[in-house]
Amino acid sequence: MKHIFRLTLITTGLAACTAALSVIANPGMSDYERWRAATQQEFQSYLDENDKAFIGFLKQRWEPVDTESGEEEDKAPKPTEIPEAPPADTPTDAPDTTAKEPTPVVTVPVPTPTRLPENTTPETAPRKVRPAPQITGPAANLDFYGHALRLPYNKAMPRAFSSKPSSDAIATAWEALARSDFKPALEQLKATKTSLLLSDWATARLVSDYAQAVTRNADSRIMLSWFMLVKLGYDARLAYNDRLYLLMPADDDVYGVTYFTLGGERYYALPLNGDVRIAGKVYTYGKQHETASRPVAFKMPERFNGEGAIRKRTLSYQEGDKVVDIVVTYPVEQINYLNSMPQLNLPRYPILDLPAATRAELTMQLKPLLQGHSEEVAVNRLLNFVQNAFEYQTDEQQFNAENYLFPLETLHYSASDCEDRAALFSLLVHDLLRLPVVLLDYPGHVAAAVEFTGRVNGDSIVYNGRQYTVTDPTYINARAGMTMPQFAGQSPDVVEVF
Repeated sequence: MKHIFRLTLITTGLAACTAALSVIANPGMSDYERWRAATQQEFQSYLDENDKAFIGFLKQRWEPVDTESGEEEDKAPKPTEIPEAPPADTPTDAPDTTAKEPTPVVTVPVPTPTRLPENTTPETAPRKVRPAPQITGPAANLDFYGHALRLPYNKAMPRAFSSKPSSDAIATAWEALARSDFKPALEQLKATKTSLLLSDWATARLVSDYAQAVTRNADSRIMLSWFMLVKLGYDARLAYNDRLYLLMPADDDVYGVTYFTLGGERYYALPLNGDVRIAGKVYTYGKQHETASRPVAFKMPERFNGEGAIRKRTLSYQEGDKVVDIVVTYPVEQINYLNSMPQLNLPRYPILDLPAATRAELTMQLKPLLQGHSEEVAVNRLLNFVQNAFEYQTDEQQFNAENYLFPLETLHYSASDCEDRAALFSLLVHDLLRLPVVLLDYPGHVAAAVEFTGRVNGDSIVYNGRQYTVTDPTYINARAGMTMPQFAGQSPDVVEVF
């Protein structure tokens, strides 16, 4: 093995010397052009040992695997008409004569709000443009959810794949990309991932958008996306029948997405460039590139935020005898980004925090409604906000398909249903009141439950030795301890969130 390694170095060194001599012989080139030409020729004569092994493996027979249609998390129909709870016998702030432990007075923490520049209205907030890197060759200009990006590419990338899919054609295309000067693009993708705090999903979306901007057809886009994602360390896997498909594993279940199972691992046809539907068998390889093992981590906190135009929405509802208007602003591109994500497990939704400015606005406006009241009254006021400030519609009615919403999306869309409201309510209880909260997952319905410091009358569940009081942000005007009638007596699954 040592002799083989030395031979590789000698061969590479001779190629580099030959390239350097040919460049020196051209006096019309600048110093930079000479260096660049010599470096590129040297690189094209060299293949990483892992690439060599991988190309050899790709040329072997690919195995057929069966694809399966995406699963649904909850197939039970949701209620289309929501009942209204009977009015309270006594005012919410009236003393309760039932003997119980007192619930403490709430102190609401207030984050420092993020402010727009003076003389700037939310609707005309300036678009943030990041300084473009110094690129001398061809480059793609991207608008990535409001972030202006400029990323280099090389001449091999636009024609990444133009053949009928086969193992030999795919191996040849991989080798062409591996021999090309791909490293400047790879390094710029890595730098962008770091600077924009991109999650794995955002990174995969960026790679797909980059490939879309650079290549000339769908198979070339998929080929280049696969190559770059593997080079970034992801377990991206190519498959084909009469066209190419890109599939990736995830650290959590993904719903409504075609997948196949290989080596006990599910590989999902994630919607990186729109929905992907695969029917029947596809061919794929068994052994992955040595450097590529990372799944898409959906359980990790999402820190990426879109930039650009800001939208304002006013949410109105009745609190006692007063109309309350809650005004929120948020970047439209963040809604577009969240909408790009596939449907995930229910626990993923409440934990995705709001943009800092939106969170600060909600806190400053909701704080006066909660301050100085007991935990029970404060929770009831948050319930009232979520129950009555939003129109109720099922996902089928609003989107013609199941579509769980993140809290920011619930603030954005005209209507929402039970799991959307439960996610937003849970986030607000955690953020404003610092109380433990879980989700209650019934067939066809999702509610929440809060662990109060003191005792609260009404329906409750015991989970892991702790008592949680039912709080349903969909059951109109229901207070803590009230279960929607059609689900009374049922035992829901308890979903830990906060």
